[in-house]
Amino acid sequence: MKRITKWYSNRVKGTIPKGCQYCSLGSKLVLFITGECDSNCFYCPLTKEKKNDVIFANEKQIHSFSEAYDEAVMISALGAGITGGDPSTHLNRTIEYLSKFKEGFGQEFHCHLYTSYSLSYDDLKALHSAGLDEIRFHPPRLLLTEKMKRSISDAKSLSWNVGFEIPVIPDKQEEIQGIIEFAEIINLDFVNLNELEITEENLQKLSKLGYHAKTSLSAAVKGSEELAIRVLKNNRRKRVTLHYCSSSYKDNIQLRNRLRRRAKRFALLSDEITDDGLIVRAQIIVKEAKSLLNVKDAMITDFEIPEKLVNIDEKNKMILTNWLLTKKYGSSLAKRFHNEISAIYIIHQYPHENGIITYLDPIFEGENN
Repeated sequence: MKRITKWYSNRVKGTIPKGCQYCSLGSKLVLFITGECDSNCFYCPLTKEKKNDVIFANEKQIHSFSEAYDEAVMISALGAGITGGDPSTHLNRTIEYLSKFKEGFGQEFHCHLYTSYSLSYDDLKALHSAGLDEIRFHPPRLLLTEKMKRSISDAKSLSWNVGFEIPVIPDKQEEIQGIIEFAEIINLDFVNLNELEITEENLQKLSKLGYHAKTSLSAAVKGSEELAIRVLKNNRRKRVTLHYCSSSYKDNIQLRNRLRRRAKRFALLSDEITDDGLIVRAQIIVKEAKSLLNVKDAMITDFEIPEKLVNIDEKNKMILTNWLLTKKYGSSLAKRFHNEISAIYIIHQYPHENGIITYLDPIFEGENN
């Protein structure tokens, strides 16, 4: 009988899937290859904007492989998780990106893919030949058809890791158990059990079916975690790995670590990086771009701020600099350049160009702000 062990806020019986190990480091690029999918799962979390043929690399919408490659470099990626929608709706594109990742980063660049489709052997073989390391099947609405069973059996005949990834719907214990039984029979590598989450898109449908958040501060559905733990305990004697992935883990570990990796490459010398992977910096915003050099020269010459900590952003008419030095000298700068500086802020920002600002501290605001 295998023990159930704690892994971050998750639970696991067996060995953590390799793709999940990379995700925990924040080292997997999330490649959203398309939003198109016709499975019509009532718990689908995608927004209406994403339910189209769009491509994202992590949080950034892209239009070419080179952009995906650049984002992988930005987070020092060790692999990619290919998701959607369903990547199988645009299999040629999926194979193209997969092949190019392997060419660019080497065969050790670990790639896993999610699908809710019953792929043909030829399609599976094409993905395998392109270098896919791990495939994760999701029976739509937890209905495991004979067609999908045949597809999974075909996948198992190839030399990669094969498993299930499913949401833990609180009143679907029988369906979940059936999926685990099949995984055990054909010796799959794992079954990932994801805590069911409420999003803006699926809220109405989940509420109508009686599914609600477990607390006012959580997006996780009440009863999902309890069922996942019960399922793990009931199947401790089985060989197949069972991995329960909590809602809090995705935000507190996966996303945070990925942001940290990106922040290391994105940050200016003047920036600081928080434990959550956010950038802390000061913005000195001027009224006219022609004032940028005047303010910069004064910062370096009169306030003795090292030049490497003073960065001009001409496009946005601002100077980016160290937040602590701005705390010290901000008022003096605002007083000296009161006709030229419109605002001075200290911000916490996601490590992307024009990234979301989560915190803003106004050091100075002119009359027009």
